[in-house]
Amino acid sequence: MIASFIPRHVSNRVLLAVYRFLTIFGVPRFVRKNHLRENRIRLEQTDWDFWRLPDAYIENQSEWEKIRFGVGRRLRMSYAGCEIIATYNARKALGVPVSKKVMAELIGVYEARGTALGGMFGVAPTAITAYFRKIGFAVETADGADTKAVEEIAGRNKVMIATAYNDKNDIMAQIHTVCITKNREGKFVLHNAYHRDEKGRFCESRPYDTLQKAVLHVSRREPKLIYLIGVRRSN
Repeated sequence: MIASFIPRHVSNRVLLAVYRFLTIFGVPRFVRKNHLRENRIRLEQTDWDFWRLPDAYIENQSEWEKIRFGVGRRLRMSYAGCEIIATYNARKALGVPVSKKVMAELIGVYEARGTALGGMFGVAPTAITAYFRKIGFAVETADGADTKAVEEIAGRNKVMIATAYNDKNDIMAQIHTVCITKNREGKFVLHNAYHRDEKGRFCESRPYDTLQKAVLHVSRREPKLIYLIGVRRSN
C-alpha cells in the first residue's frame, strides 16, 4: 500500500511541484567542474554508433556507468540520467548540433539547474521545459492525466519528451523519462526505453499508432504518464 500510494493518489501536479522543490539541493560548483572535466575525457573514449550515425539515438543508458552526474560517489548517468539523455535525443531529432562535447556540457547544465535532490531523483521534468524554452524552441506541456491536452500535443509535435511511472502501482519501480519521435508515417517511436533487437542490442522501440500505446511500452510493467512535453522550432 505504501509503494502504491504516490502513483495512485498523489496528483501529477503535486509530484511535479515536489520535483521543483527538490531542485534547491543543487550540485556544488566544484563538483560540476570536476564532472565536466572527467566526462569530457570518458565520453571521448566511447565509440557508440549514435555518435556517428545521423539517425541513431542514445538507447543504452545502462551502459553509462562511467559517466558522472549528481552528488554522491554512487550516482552515475546509468542510474539517474534519463532526462538528460531524453534532452540529447530531442536535440538531435530537432536538428540541433550534438556531440560528445555537447553531452558533457548538457550534464553540467542540468547539474547547475535542475537536479532533484542533487541528482538522486534525476532531473525535474519541468527543468527540461525551461531548458528548451531558454534555447529558443516552442514548448507546450500537459499533465499526463489530461487526455485531451496530451492528444493535442501528440498531434502538433514530431518530437516529445514523456515522463512516466514505470509502474502505476509501485513507486519503487521508479520514474523514467524518454524522448518520443514520430516517423515518416506519423507513428510514435520510443528512445532509451530499454528495447532490444533480435541480437540483444539496445534499440529504439517499434512504431506505435498512438502516443498512448507508446507510453504503455516505456517499461515492461504498467507505465502511467505523468508529464508530456512537446518541442518544435519557433516560427
